[in-house]
Amino acid sequence: MERKADERDTMPLGLSFQLGMNQKALDAYARLDEQEKHRVLEAARNVRSKSEMHQIVERLEQGFC
Repeated sequence: MERKADERDTMPLGLSFQLGMNQKALDAYARLDEQEKHRVLEAARNVRSKSEMHQIVERLEQGFC
């Protein structure tokens, strides 16, 4: 299924919630370039559990996105 352009750039709610609880990861996300942000958003859209989303945020926090 093809997503509209505005949907591709919308942050999934779970990622938004997790970043809101982790300032270091949020700061790291803010420093990413657009391509890196897009990769993070796509990864977040494909998670199947809260644990997987938490791993994405942990990788951001550690600088391994």
